[in-house]
Amino acid sequence: MRTLLVSGLILSTTCFAQETAPARPEVVDGSLGFQITSQYFFRGLLQENQGIIFQPWVELSWGLYDNDGDGTLRSLELNVGQWNSLHDGPTGGAGGVWYESDFYLEVAGKLGDRLGASAAYWTYDTPNGTGSFSRGSRPGQELGFRLDYDDRGEWFESIETGLRPWVKLAIETSGQRDVAAGGSQGAYLELGLDPGFAIGKLGDGDLVLSLPTKLGLSLKDYYERATGGNDDFFGYLDIGAELSAPLHFLPARMGPWDAFVGLHLLFLGDNTEARNSGDAFETILSVGCSTFF
Repeated sequence: MRTLLVSGLILSTTCFAQETAPARPEVVDGSLGFQITSQYFFRGLLQENQGIIFQPWVELSWGLYDNDGDGTLRSLELNVGQWNSLHDGPTGGAGGVWYESDFYLEVAGKLGDRLGASAAYWTYDTPNGTGSFSRGSRPGQELGFRLDYDDRGEWFESIETGLRPWVKLAIETSGQRDVAAGGSQGAYLELGLDPGFAIGKLGDGDLVLSLPTKLGLSLKDYYERATGGNDDFFGYLDIGAELSAPLHFLPARMGPWDAFVGLHLLFLGDNTEARNSGDAFETILSVGCSTFF
């Protein structure tokens, strides 16, 4: 599924850019997919580690602006998406298997040849009432900002790969994902890399190995103790290895589908470890499929 953020940067760029290319026609693209995972941790915070965990998602994208010239702002799009986590373990509960339902609205732009920026509004709801990250009947909410740098082909001309670093900032505006008693809404910082390599063929398609790595940190009150207070700066480190390939054997009328299998090693900080029954290290296995239209 994987995913999903800097509105001020996008807005200021839009104000000062002098491109004259017209906005492209309203074209709607989309993608959807699912994954089945052995454990569900949200930014290092344990959500479920028993039973079947099924996580489907869908996203629609509207092209707002497109400029293939030399200007600063190259493209702008509006993305609307919905992500879910369905459990048949303890958090499935008497209220049903639908543990989490997230909605987001995002504006994303490309600045120059390599830099991407986005700003998003997220809501986190728990339809079966098991999750405690909502506040009463009101879902948890946050603002997110992200910068990406595409360095593929920059270091080695003959190899179309790179580290593809990103940085993300999330600010809680309602509810808390750490669910700390008497705690405060927090601010979260994520640093990541997503290198990928074509390592061979699987039928007619490329077999791609990616090594996604994420570091989650608390800028303010994001990884508090469950009893409140004592915010921990280090939340988690996630080191992954994923193999993906297109499913060319499917009928063409079903569209272009890709499949992946992944292994992630999760290293937890003190407070996230305490929420995981004192276990500081976890392995997570996942498989999934996705398509676009």
